[in-house]
Amino acid sequence: MTAILFALAVVALIGYGLERNHRRQLRLDPGLSGSANADDRDLPRVTADLHATATRANSRPATATPAPANPAPTTHRPTTRRPTAQVRSVHAA
Repeated sequence: MTAILFALAVVALIGYGLERNHRRQLRLDPGLSGSANADDRDLPRVTADLHATATRANSRPATATPAPANPAPTTHRPTTRRPTAQVRSVHAA
């Protein structure tokens, strides 16, 4: 019974706090809170990126091959492996 009363008290206090905060908010206009005359820099940036990509794609020679995904390492390991000892099974055959 005490737990139920405690839970109801917590819910009532949270509801009161949310309602009080909601009433204290200033609503000057229904629009956004920031300024509306800000420059949108995304469109010019994306346009410039697409133009640069198209220019770069057009400037490549037609016979160029793409770079390998995993270039060969500069130091080469020997291809011979060390002999390994035979492993015995721990299970009876």
